[in-house]
Amino acid sequence: MSTVNLSRMLLRNARRFPDAEALVFEGRRWSHGDLDRDVNALAATLHARGLGRDTRVAVVANNVPEYLVLALALAKLGGVLVPLNYRLTGGELAQLIGHAGVHAVATVPEFAPVTAEALELASLDVERLALEPIDGWQSVRAMIQQGQGQRVADVEVEADDLQRVVYTSGTTSLPKGVRLSHGNVNANMHVHVLELGLTPQERLLVFAPLYHVGGTDIPGFAVWHAGGCLVLQRRFDPTAVLGVIGEERVTGMVLGATMLDMLRRAAESATQPPELGSMRWIIYSQVTRPLHAVARDLFPAARLIEGYGLTETCSALTYMDAGHAESKQGSVGTPVAWVDVRVVDEDDNEVPPGVPGEVVARGPKVSSGYLDDDDATAVAFRGGWFHTGDVGIIDEDGFLFIRDRLKDMIRSGGENIASAEIEAALAEHPDVLAVSVVGAPHPVWVEVPVAFVIGRPQLRVDDLVAHARQHLGGYKQPKEFYLVDEFPTNASGKVLKRSLREMQPDLEPAWTYA
Repeated sequence: MSTVNLSRMLLRNARRFPDAEALVFEGRRWSHGDLDRDVNALAATLHARGLGRDTRVAVVANNVPEYLVLALALAKLGGVLVPLNYRLTGGELAQLIGHAGVHAVATVPEFAPVTAEALELASLDVERLALEPIDGWQSVRAMIQQGQGQRVADVEVEADDLQRVVYTSGTTSLPKGVRLSHGNVNANMHVHVLELGLTPQERLLVFAPLYHVGGTDIPGFAVWHAGGCLVLQRRFDPTAVLGVIGEERVTGMVLGATMLDMLRRAAESATQPPELGSMRWIIYSQVTRPLHAVARDLFPAARLIEGYGLTETCSALTYMDAGHAESKQGSVGTPVAWVDVRVVDEDDNEVPPGVPGEVVARGPKVSSGYLDDDDATAVAFRGGWFHTGDVGIIDEDGFLFIRDRLKDMIRSGGENIASAEIEAALAEHPDVLAVSVVGAPHPVWVEVPVAFVIGRPQLRVDDLVAHARQHLGGYKQPKEFYLVDEFPTNASGKVLKRSLREMQPDLEPAWTYA
């Protein structure tokens, strides 16, 4: 008998913690008993309308409770969720909706026009579901009311049966549909319960988009797996985040690096100091030493966890443990439970400690490949290992350090330059909060490094140039510096270097090499 259906946690929680809070959103509250009833009610109505096993439903929406209820109702039925990036154009959404072969599409009023455009461009006549009221669309809230009191048995699924198709953020290429199975999601939940010590008292603040593993899997569903509560926000707003942490006694959240500085500025401008003492842990990535100090000042009692993961690995591959957070700062930690991580050369041979190579991984959290893309799957998932495309080293103690994306290597005058190496050197300047380095075209050297910097108000670009000259060889020194307020990022907070390259010709540099 199969026991891996994601939705199995609902009845368990409803029996054990029926009155404990499970979900909070803009003044609306669900207990675990409420959540179980609503998911079953929606599953019953969907089933009556012909949606069931292998049915694929796309969602174009920001964070609303009905998004999560729909995800779990589909899981009960053996259906497949296809969460899509609401920032895409109608044409881009049409491409993904067509590729996924969906049977229905759900959205919210804000994105109903672009979703309707996508369906028209894709020439698809599928059921249209409204997570919030939309004229002419079938109301999910009404479907939940219609099915109240009914129960639907969890469809028995195997570990490799699809739960979701998540399209990659496409930082370097067109999105690919990552196959995430019930087994992947269950393994990820178990990892996070173990790693974070999740309990029924956990209260996770979720503002990362639910179309991304940052919203659903870090730790996302794992908090419900432990019997805790999700405090959902429609989108990230620094002032609102600081307020809700105190109001809802939030214990954990996931942040992009640049969000830390936004929280700092919001806290400094607040009329009263925010109440942040409930925070037990914070997960982030790509954080400089100055931003780490910002996080420590804001959340002095919280465990600050540097992590590393990808959509293809259902979020985290590695986390930094509390005992080495200071001594190994700059590392993304060691592999989580049941996961193997290696660094290999171009022939897929494991390299010695301290030698850079491509990071590869395997384990029950790792996807089986890309939807209907055998060629891309064969390249990325060869030899039993997922090849991440990231350059890293593993030190003598087994800690992983990410050095760069293979595709972000800068090739200048015949030399390969790791942008992450330049970023690490510049980040040591005390007035640099965040930095991103890309290659810019050059008539002689093919490419040269240029740096985008978020700095403290007192940052002087001449001092930063002097710092670069002191710590970097001549060919590695950025030939231009751009001072910016924020970086373009994807849903997980990773900097979109492609967007920086596109922005660069239209910006005025703060300093240019003469």
